[in-house]
Amino acid sequence: MEKKEKIGVFYPVLLGFLLVLLLVFVYIRFGLLRPWLTRYEAAQPKHVSQEVFADLFSPADWGRVYDLTSGAQMSRDNFVQAMEEMTQGRELTLVETSAGLSGDRRYIVKLESDSLAAFTLTAAPEGETPAWRLDSVELLSAAEGETVLIRTLDSHRVLVNGEDLGIDCQVQLTETAAERYLPEGVLGRRTILWQAQVGAARYAEVTVLDGNGEEVPLDFDQETGVYAVREAEEEPTDQERELLIGAAKTYARYMIRASDAAQLQKYFDSGSAIYRTICSSEIWIKTTAGHSFTGETVSNFQRYGEDLFSAQVSMHMDVKRSNGSAKPYEVDNTLFFHRTNGVWRAFEMTNVDVQEEIVHSRLVFMDGQEELGRLFVSSEDHSFTPPAPPERPGQRFAGWAIREQEGNSVTMTVLFQPDEAGSVTLPAGYELKPMALYAAFEQE
Repeated sequence: MEKKEKIGVFYPVLLGFLLVLLLVFVYIRFGLLRPWLTRYEAAQPKHVSQEVFADLFSPADWGRVYDLTSGAQMSRDNFVQAMEEMTQGRELTLVETSAGLSGDRRYIVKLESDSLAAFTLTAAPEGETPAWRLDSVELLSAAEGETVLIRTLDSHRVLVNGEDLGIDCQVQLTETAAERYLPEGVLGRRTILWQAQVGAARYAEVTVLDGNGEEVPLDFDQETGVYAVREAEEEPTDQERELLIGAAKTYARYMIRASDAAQLQKYFDSGSAIYRTICSSEIWIKTTAGHSFTGETVSNFQRYGEDLFSAQVSMHMDVKRSNGSAKPYEVDNTLFFHRTNGVWRAFEMTNVDVQEEIVHSRLVFMDGQEELGRLFVSSEDHSFTPPAPPERPGQRFAGWAIREQEGNSVTMTVLFQPDEAGSVTLPAGYELKPMALYAAFEQE
């Protein structure tokens, strides 16, 4: 009887022991092994790259790609449509390429031999094992398609493929030195350079409208690749031409004592600084026996509204001295006229080239695909201050670089290195152009 009782206790204990082993196995299998496998897979960049590729590009979700890059200079719908047209029925492939010295992993998404997009994986520490994650997505030249440049007046409206371009597409503003001589709040002739991106599967249809909504004729410069509005040079009226030449001649006569202040006031605003300057200037020649003008020309006429205009007036003056000899003078000035109380008078005059262009070019500062800031830098500026570069552990900021791609190879060329104060000094005569500048780093 005692033997049967012992057997009865043994089997329940054994069954309980086996049940505990089963629970331990299940816990290890599903509670520990699965997270471990997940961490292991996350530590393998090849596995993570395949997951990203499948998520974004197989099948392609161009809307999400657009949202992740924010780099296509076209609307989201147009971008998606262009990319779907380009890739329809064609397979995308993934190729790993170099990411430089950063330690990241870079992958190219290709459509046959064309590189459409790229993404970068970065290793984020997670315990003892680094976990690879998506860092950035970018569009490459094949995906971006054609860059369209259009130069217009600042009052014009620009459409590319029926879509209005916004202020973000303005990459350069050009004004002239004439604005220095205009009344406060009055702008001179200004032009805008617009930049837009058109998908590779689409042709750029450019339309420019004036302030009245009328279409403006365009010319395309094959050498520069820029569409430019066709401008007809405005001519002064007969009255305006007489005023311009009359003012220039009266000024020249005053400088040889052949006219007086009363005659000067017929053409010049007596309350203006230029009138006072003329009256206080040293006379060119005090005694004369006559003079004559030849070669009177009026050029570079510019109207700034109903009551304001300017033009360059040039002529040759021969002054006869009392001894019979002649002294030649070249009269060449730009005069600015305004109308007050119905009367036209010159309020400014200069021999400076007021057609000299002052160019403001846009610089966009990037850290990978993240925009850090943008800045318009004038051709008159000798320096500029870019945004502070980001800090990266174990890396040293090398400067601001342009990014060039040839095939799958990306080259970063440093153009500007800020000084200790964070300012960039431009070399004498350096001509800035609109560009994107990328923060470049080196290993410490």
